Amino acid sequence: MKDEVEISGFKDIYHFFMSAKARKRSFYVSFGDAVDQTLADYRLQEVVYKSADQQAPSNNDVTLVLEPINEPDFVAMIEAQDRLRVEFFHEGRIHYFDVQVGDVSASSGGVGFSAKLPENVRAKPNREMLQLPAASDEKINMSIGGQPVDVIDVSGGGASVLLPQANLYDVEVGKAIKHIELKVDGFQTKVNAEVRHMRSHVDGLKLLVGLRFIFFRNHEEDDLLHLVKQKIASVSRQL
Repeated sequence: MKDEVEISGFKDIYHFFMSAKARKRSFYVSFGDAVDQTLADYRLQEVVYKSADQQAPSNNDVTLVLEPINEPDFVAMIEAQDRLRVEFFHEGRIHYFDVQVGDVSASSGGVGFSAKLPENVRAKPNREMLQLPAASDEKINMSIGGQPVDVIDVSGGGASVLLPQANLYDVEVGKAIKHIELKVDGFQTKVNAEVRHMRSHVDGLKLLVGLRFIFFRNHEEDDLLHLVKQKIASVSRQL
C-alpha cells in the first residue's frame, strides 16, 4: 500500500491551501527523535502570492506562513533550511506534504515558519477498514498522559476509546490528543491522534471518542496493521 499523490499542479495546490486557510484547517508537525517525539498544532495564517511579471506562475511564487495554534508543552526547535513533514486530515485520510523552512518567526504560541508551496500533497492508505474488538482483550492497552483508558476497538490507523465525561471540554473534533501509549500484544508505541468524532456513551458517564493515529516511525503503521490482521484472522478461526 503506497502513498498516493492526491493534489499536484500549481493551480490545484494553490487553491487547496487557500481553502485550508479559509477553513482554519489544523496541521501537525512532529518534533524530537524517533524514541520520544511529540506534536505541535499549526494553522495556516497567510498564503502570499507574488508572481514575477510576464512569467507563468510557479510554486516558488507562493509562500505559506504557518503559526502554532497553542504554545506547546515542549521546546519546538525550527531553523531556516530545515526540512519538515507537515501532516493533516482530509476526507477521512492522513495527508502530508514536505517543505523546506524559509523564515522562522516567534509568535504568541511559539515558533512559526514560512515555506514555499509544495510540489504535491500525498495521502497515506486507509488503515481503518479492519477493526479489532478490544474491550475483552487483556493484551490491548492504551493510556493518555499516563492514565489508562478503555479501548473499544483498534484498527491499523486508529481506535475507539472511552474517556471520562469530565474531559468533554478538553476534547474537540479535528484537534490532536498527545502523549498516547498503545500496546497490542508485543507491539508497543507512542503516538498522537486526531479526534475524528465523539459522542456521549450510553451510560452518560463517558465519551465515546474515535481517534486517528499519527505515528512517528514509518514502519509502525504497517506493523500495527499486520498485527490487527493476524489477530482478526486468529479470532475468526476460533469461531
